[in-house]
Amino acid sequence: MKNMHIGGLVFFVITVSSLIGVNSISYSSSTCPTRKILYVGGYGPGNYSTIKDAIDNAGGGDIIFVYNGTYYENIVINKTVSLIGENRKNTIIDGGGNGNAVHMMAEKVDLTGFSIKNGIKKIASGEKWFYAGIRVTASNNTIQGNNIHDNLLGIFVRRATNITICDNNFINDSVTFSLYDEGNDFVPFCEKYFIHNVYNNTVNGKKLYYYKYKNDVRVPEDAGQIIAVSCKNMTAHHENLSNADFGCILVNCSYCTIEYSDISYGDGMLWLINSRWNIIQHNLIENNFEGVCIDSKSTRNIIRYNNISSNSKCGIIMEDGSNYNTICKNNFVNNNPHAYFSSCPKNRWIRNYWERSRMYPYPIFGQVKFGRLSLPWFNFDCFPLLKPCST
Repeated sequence: MKNMHIGGLVFFVITVSSLIGVNSISYSSSTCPTRKILYVGGYGPGNYSTIKDAIDNAGGGDIIFVYNGTYYENIVINKTVSLIGENRKNTIIDGGGNGNAVHMMAEKVDLTGFSIKNGIKKIASGEKWFYAGIRVTASNNTIQGNNIHDNLLGIFVRRATNITICDNNFINDSVTFSLYDEGNDFVPFCEKYFIHNVYNNTVNGKKLYYYKYKNDVRVPEDAGQIIAVSCKNMTAHHENLSNADFGCILVNCSYCTIEYSDISYGDGMLWLINSRWNIIQHNLIENNFEGVCIDSKSTRNIIRYNNISSNSKCGIIMEDGSNYNTICKNNFVNNNPHAYFSSCPKNRWIRNYWERSRMYPYPIFGQVKFGRLSLPWFNFDCFPLLKPCST
């Protein structure tokens, strides 16, 4: 199959579907008479050599078919197209560690049949933490049937709605939905940015569990990543969520418990967003970008008996009005720093171990805002532990 410039659009779609195992694509020449197909790679006359050139020359609604090969590109999809790879194992988009491998900026884009890798792998500081294999900043898009691996983040979706993510395999990557990225601190919480269609995905060979509007859920112990939106009374324990970017994300959740789990070696953190009355306990949280982030007015949560260590930016960070949380009897070791807060000075720090500290009380540095003015502020753990506690 090196030149498909014959047989019409219907023949093309049937052949592509059989190659990549996608049965939901069903365009026809009768219903889309103006839709054309552009080819990348292969040996056909007029085929493009880069995906970028094909996108530049495509019209709205066109199909771009990409033959097997490795394409060292940082692709921006700024128009409504269907981008289809010949085979998800052998049609490779390699971001070269230079930024997003793919950035979906237009609506109603379909992306299927690719291996996507090397969208910035490592960061020295926080300003580039949101780069990804696939970055999505527009709504109503579909990402289906891809292998996504070894990027900084796998799929990063910022303030978009109605995103379908299905039948993808993630290795050392996962899915992240966010209100903000660089320069967008303290964006008001809005649930719609977290309500999507996510199913039949794997993370490191295990299941990605995405729950929305569920109550009384017990997560099976084979999770590769957990994302819960507007759930109550969910329990997850003995999970291995390592190497999964944001191993666990709770959004607008309450009375949930995450315990006895490994949430390590991620490019994100365990993240609570606008969530309350949850318990995070007895977990190993190490070697992430941040260990735990309590964000967007998450209140009255309990973080206790966790080992929080070697997280590169911060062990635990409290942000954006996340007050009245209790952080007690955790072991903080080799984080940079152990803890920090911004615009939420009303949390309780009780008898944590702060790694060789002999300070009584132990100060937790942060800042508060008075109008446009930011001032340094302090919380205190008045009776810190001198030895690690048993977790």
